[in-house]
Amino acid sequence: MGEVVFVYGTLKRGERLHGHLKGAKYLGRGKLRNFGLYKVSWYPGIVPEKGAKVEGELYLIDETTLKVLDQLEDEGREYRRVRVGVEREVGGRQEAWTYVYIGSLAEAIKISSGHWVGEKT
Repeated sequence: MGEVVFVYGTLKRGERLHGHLKGAKYLGRGKLRNFGLYKVSWYPGIVPEKGAKVEGELYLIDETTLKVLDQLEDEGREYRRVRVGVEREVGGRQEAWTYVYIGSLAEAIKISSGHWVGEKT
């Protein structure tokens, strides 16, 4: 059956790490409310933040890809994988996994638009 993941940064289409989602099924765009988006290095991170929103993409992935993403995101040390409710662009809500940043925001830059545009590959 698979798992649904919400990506908001370097894993989105056209971004440098999107290749890790090869074979995943694109389910559409969505918004995650009450999370803020920050540039923490050359990549972004999200943190809980009342009233903020993050734009991203939803994908259906297999268990192997989920494990690859856990390693890529340094799950448990730099990011924590959590279940969230995402508002789908086409309507309705979708439960999905996403990666919440658990590092320091001391040097981070807030992206108020909630839309990540990074270096393209």
